[in-house]
Amino acid sequence: MKIAIIGGTGNMGYGLGLRLAKANHEIVIGSRTAERAEEAAKAARALVGTSQITGAENASAAQEAELVILSVPTAGHREMVQSLRDILSHKCVLDITVPLAFKPLRYAPPLEGSNAQETAAILGEGCRVAAGFHTISATLLTDLEAPLEADALLVGNDAALKEQLLTLGREIGITVYDAGTLTLACALESQTPMLIGMNKRYGSKHIGFKMVGF
Repeated sequence: MKIAIIGGTGNMGYGLGLRLAKANHEIVIGSRTAERAEEAAKAARALVGTSQITGAENASAAQEAELVILSVPTAGHREMVQSLRDILSHKCVLDITVPLAFKPLRYAPPLEGSNAQETAAILGEGCRVAAGFHTISATLLTDLEAPLEADALLVGNDAALKEQLLTLGREIGITVYDAGTLTLACALESQTPMLIGMNKRYGSKHIGFKMVGF
């Protein structure tokens, strides 16, 4: 599958791209400039040992892909989705972004209730948007020798898209669970600031969740 990661030069997007490339998917790292994207892609190719990682400006990356993963900073989320609306409205989209505020660190969602719901509102009726993978450590993702021991949750309204993403999770070594519809995206996104605080408190970089009872 050809997968674009918008914001793929950031830690989370970059790490997820490495893991997906290792699972033999074709990855396009997106950035605001093609030069920065290609620089990250070159480093990623060297790490994974594959030629199937390229870089492109965000719109070009999204246009090429079957699946688009949004991994952009909080401050630029709305603007980025709006700028890519005509492209993304016809794509499968996984939003892994988290709206954070600082001093103190906290969850600060947009008026729509979550970043994923903001994405869906901008893209309009008929869009295919899911949210998930927020609590997987970027540190672990970028360490290709480290096992991904944590589980992840996924929400969305499109059953076929969710099944596709559950499969991608398995391919990179993550057990992903269907946690419901997109209205629950706020519950998933808001776990991230808590985990950031716990990592600082306990001197770790990859505290996550394991699901039990299945």
